[in-house]
Amino acid sequence: MAQRLGGRQQCACFGLTLLLGIVGCGDGNGDDDDGESPGEVSTGQITDAWRPYCVATFTSDYEATDTFGDSLFLARRGEEYLMADYGDFIGKDHAELLYLTPKGPASFEIEATAGSRAFPFTTSCAFDDTLPYYAAFLDVAVYTTEALTTKLCDLPSGSVLPRNTGAPSGYATSNFDFSGPATYELQLNAFSAQCGGAATGYISVPMTRVFDTNTWLVPVIAIVGPK
Repeated sequence: MAQRLGGRQQCACFGLTLLLGIVGCGDGNGDDDDGESPGEVSTGQITDAWRPYCVATFTSDYEATDTFGDSLFLARRGEEYLMADYGDFIGKDHAELLYLTPKGPASFEIEATAGSRAFPFTTSCAFDDTLPYYAAFLDVAVYTTEALTTKLCDLPSGSVLPRNTGAPSGYATSNFDFSGPATYELQLNAFSAQCGGAATGYISVPMTRVFDTNTWLVPVIAIVGPK
């Protein structure tokens, strides 16, 4: 059975597992395949292309952590991050934000006491009242099988479609190698029509380094926008 990954906003069947929390830490030596030193990534903040969707603007410095409570990076007051989720989840106020890198989005989560809305950021989006979207953050080649031999379709970078909440969305590992690229089974959801009506496809995700950690950033994920 494939290992299930992904956030609440993608599909409940995929569980709530932050990608950065399941990967193996690197030894801190060597460069990634972009020639960047470990930990040297983009600023992570939102770009103009994503401004029509929900944006969190930090009102104070905030130490972002992974699922184990380990520090990822310091979000500074005034910095802006794209939002992947914003609403109630398992009895808590919940927000999932995206740190944008050249290799795809890395997510981090913030929780607050239920009903408190005590987040370290402001946003124009209403809590638990957003519109769901499915977005491709890179040019993505989708294949018919995990062998990745027959192409099903291409999803251009920046493609965004309203997400069908009645159908699965998200991804699961199909062929995982901790030393190189991983193959993921992708639920196509809103992109199905662009892929000949297929419900799923397979993509290859290269290993990269974010926050001095080896990880795999799936480039097609759910995000939210204002109503």
